[in-house]
Amino acid sequence: MVPEAARQDVEAAYRAGQRLDQRGRVDDMPGLLEGLKKMTATAEIAIPRDAELTSASLTLPAVLPAAREARTFTAKALRRWGEGEELIEAAVLIVSELATNAIRHGGRLPAGCRERGRGRDAVITLRLVPETEALHIEVHDGSALLPVQRTAGRDEDCGRGMLIVDALADSWSCGPAAEGGKWVRATVSRTGR
Repeated sequence: MVPEAARQDVEAAYRAGQRLDQRGRVDDMPGLLEGLKKMTATAEIAIPRDAELTSASLTLPAVLPAAREARTFTAKALRRWGEGEELIEAAVLIVSELATNAIRHGGRLPAGCRERGRGRDAVITLRLVPETEALHIEVHDGSALLPVQRTAGRDEDCGRGMLIVDALADSWSCGPAAEGGKWVRATVSRTGR
């Protein structure tokens, strides 16, 4: 049974999400991010420890602080699944790069919004799928423009994200998403780490 305070936290986060869906914008971004934190904490309380989860996903507003939420979510999910610290560190860094790219280059609008294109209410979705031998990390955003691995100049402060993903992942790929936008997926071996 979920404690009453935890249930209220989930309801507050849900109401913040409804405001996002109904109006197409976020009136209280700090409140929404705080609600997401509480929702994650509540999910940890509400899901029995022995429940076998086949995947975990999180949808966040496409704002830079959301990359931190994605990293925290990833570390908690992987620890819950009993993964080793080396895999967790690699996965968190990959999520950081993929989420930051998605935030900077193409969050998608929530379902029900009439506007098209990127706006301040755009969202990204992170999905983690552990399989027997590999962990799949996938990020969806609203841009159809696919990422390109490039070499950044020494003095440039960006442009290294996909190089980092390529160095840490066993493989990565991307493609157009059926609902619009794109997905970028990195696969990391669960064995030998």
